[in-house]
Amino acid sequence: MASLRMRRACVNQLRRWFAVVALGLTAGAGSLPAQTLREDSVEAKWNFHIENGVIIETVSGSLAQVKGNVYAAKGPAGDAVQMDGYTAKISNAPIAVLNNPEELGVSAWIELDAYPWNLAPILDQKTPDGAFFFGLDAAGHLVVRTKAASGTVTSVRVVPLRKWILVTLGIKNGQVSFSVDGSTIATAMSTTEPVATKPEAPTSGNNLLIGHVRTALLPEPADRIHPDFPIEYSIEGALSELTVYRHPLSDDAVSHLYRAASSELLKPFPWPELPRWKGGTGSFGAFYTTLHFDPLWDRTRRTAENSDVVVRFDDSPAQLVFWQGTNYVPAWVTENNNWYTDEFMEIYGHPRCPYGEDCEPMSDKQSRYSHVRILESTPARTVVHWRYALSEVEQYAIGDAPSPTEWGDWADEYWTVYPDHIAVRKSVLWSAVAEREKTEFQESIVIIPPGKTPEDCLHFDALTFANLRGETKTYAWQPKSAPGLQMPKGPSSFPEPKEAVIQRVNLKSEWKPFEVVWGDGVSSDAYNGEASISSFEWWNHWPVAQIPSSGRPALAADRAGHTSVSHLYWPAYQKTNTTLTKLLLTGLTTQSTERLVPLAKSWRSPAQLRTQDGHMLVYDAAQRAYLVPANLPTPLRLTIEGSAEHPIYHPAFVVDGWAGEAKVTVLQGAVAEGSVRQGVVEDLNDKRLIVYLPVTAENTIEIEIAKP
Repeated sequence: MASLRMRRACVNQLRRWFAVVALGLTAGAGSLPAQTLREDSVEAKWNFHIENGVIIETVSGSLAQVKGNVYAAKGPAGDAVQMDGYTAKISNAPIAVLNNPEELGVSAWIELDAYPWNLAPILDQKTPDGAFFFGLDAAGHLVVRTKAASGTVTSVRVVPLRKWILVTLGIKNGQVSFSVDGSTIATAMSTTEPVATKPEAPTSGNNLLIGHVRTALLPEPADRIHPDFPIEYSIEGALSELTVYRHPLSDDAVSHLYRAASSELLKPFPWPELPRWKGGTGSFGAFYTTLHFDPLWDRTRRTAENSDVVVRFDDSPAQLVFWQGTNYVPAWVTENNNWYTDEFMEIYGHPRCPYGEDCEPMSDKQSRYSHVRILESTPARTVVHWRYALSEVEQYAIGDAPSPTEWGDWADEYWTVYPDHIAVRKSVLWSAVAEREKTEFQESIVIIPPGKTPEDCLHFDALTFANLRGETKTYAWQPKSAPGLQMPKGPSSFPEPKEAVIQRVNLKSEWKPFEVVWGDGVSSDAYNGEASISSFEWWNHWPVAQIPSSGRPALAADRAGHTSVSHLYWPAYQKTNTTLTKLLLTGLTTQSTERLVPLAKSWRSPAQLRTQDGHMLVYDAAQRAYLVPANLPTPLRLTIEGSAEHPIYHPAFVVDGWAGEAKVTVLQGAVAEGSVRQGVVEDLNDKRLIVYLPVTAENTIEIEIAKP
């Protein structure tokens, strides 16, 4: 702190000549005329140089305290601070001119990564007569509230995202003016107040606040978010050179500030991409890795290296990704980085979900309960285990756990993935309540990256359904006809075709997600119940976002978000007193929906597999594989009795008690479409051979598995 005391000793000298130096008024190119000198006197200035957790306000010498995730950066006018959008806060002693600003000017360089959740201040000071507020609203408009303006004044135009922008405020004779990058923008008067339902935090006091809300607010639109939980947050982006003047800035002064900026730093920043392994194709398998998203978001996380899992394929750049930014909710990723997930298990409503409305891994913002591990990875298949609790978003309480000593609802999901981009999702719900069968197991969710809309990722004819007879029906959403939050115009239900068990999601990509459900009595419903600025429902409380919310509609394409189009419902595969298990076949395909029928039949009603002496072997739908017991005579001669109703589609075999490699041969009835894949998995008790055979047929075929 010694260096800070020395700097404060220079304050009197700084105040005598600061106005001239700060405005760049030395002789030479870019100096301002004398008239501008008299108009633009400086009252306060923050250059955002952080030292020992403080920033000096260079006119008064007062120290602004820095708290939360605030990081040093470079701006177009020198030093800058990056703010994380949640915890970042800068507080300073009050500035007298803000108490009753009949005449005032403010300039600031700002770079917004996303618009704030509600009103967020550039400057916020409580005054004896009320408050002075200059900042932004949830849609990116500049906002000022002060006694001199007799209410709230909002800019008609919004501040652009992902680039450094010079914004200014001027107040004189009760009139308010804004400018963005030197252009004056129209204003509108409003008396709307932000919704605040939490008492003011004791630490906020009467200090001047920069970048962080004074009082917790409900995210906007307050009448459409749930649960009704006010949040504290900050600007998500960066600030550089914030200055308060005794008078509005002249056009010449604004032009000078803009011309003095670093042109290199005024270029737009690219939108962060949803992270994936960027090496294209590679050897098939599951791999631990660290996936990087946005540098500011990444640095606030508290997770170790190799905390993410990617399943890679060797004949396409498509992937299956388990990423901490989605709370490890598995997502199919297409060749052009479109993301899709079949959701997770979810319960909602009291009393099953305490405190909040939704208990689900989506609510586990810090991944306290959700984690992922690789159980098996060979050239033939990979198995990934995802475990999570069904928790709510406010207190991390677990659903159906009325006391801390009770387990509540937990889930184990086993993803058995084969080289043909197809996985069996075995979902095991641990729950002791009688209502556990009402738990939701699937929701068709498209994850939307920052800077894009649902329309960028999903065709309007978004869903196609098929039954096992090959009958199909495609359902479309209508393009949005007017701006603002409105109900989507999509299908109310999916009645055709009858007995549909296949769904394909029509992403704007070559590879498209699909599902095949297990069992009979399958039903579905459509997502059209909440207002949206898109043709589809669209929220941005997940993924990535850290606010305690389980429902916040997107107001701009500024954050990662998601859109949902359907639910699928189907019966349980297994039940016990404490568990309920369901199976879903899911994956990516380049085929039409009706071409998925043989795959669906091969899994739901598989062809019988017999040994050479006629014994029938077990098919395990949870593994999408035939189980071959140990100690059968070798070579194994196996017959698969395929037919039109029981087709053969890329069968897999798990051979117990087999050590080492095998020679797999199709003896008759079909020709392999590619190389046979195999691998040996060893556990504490034994070894087993995994064989993946890329063969399709509707007739009987014979294969042999022998020692090489």
